[in-house]
Amino acid sequence: MLDRADREFGGILVSLADWPIVLTEFPEKRVADEALHAVLDHLEALLNEAARIRQKLFFITDLTLMREITPASQRQYTGDWTRKVSGLSKAASVGSSTVTPSPILRGIITAVFWIQPPPTPTSSVSTRHEAMLNGIAMLKAADALLPPRLLTYRDVKRSAGPSASGGR
Repeated sequence: MLDRADREFGGILVSLADWPIVLTEFPEKRVADEALHAVLDHLEALLNEAARIRQKLFFITDLTLMREITPASQRQYTGDWTRKVSGLSKAASVGSSTVTPSPILRGIITAVFWIQPPPTPTSSVSTRHEAMLNGIAMLKAADALLPPRLLTYRDVKRSAGPSASGGR
């Protein structure tokens, strides 16, 4: 069984605090190739663990803090990795959301997914709150066992509206 502690890889945070929702938060500045490789290896290990125990995950990638575009080499590596783990993603994930407040970046991400469809349903949203609600809904629709705190989050946030989320 994998350690479900939050981990940091050269500025990239992978949080499992809301398991089975996996949050990956990118920092403001570019990250080293080694950090990105380590994150993707960690995410693959999480997918393998979820598949092994027959659990479904939902992934949130939060780009809210980013101020610099990822280098083409890292985008290429991430695309290659996504294709490599496609079958595993289908087995262990219900989908994902990418968070960015930029409508232009959300449009670019959507266009990329039209060209290279991801292995599971994905969305681009403006807040982490939206991503969390997407994840909870998709996991619930897949009959995934959700901890009570996620159901409470959904119910409280739904009644309070997006302003209660603090935007992120």
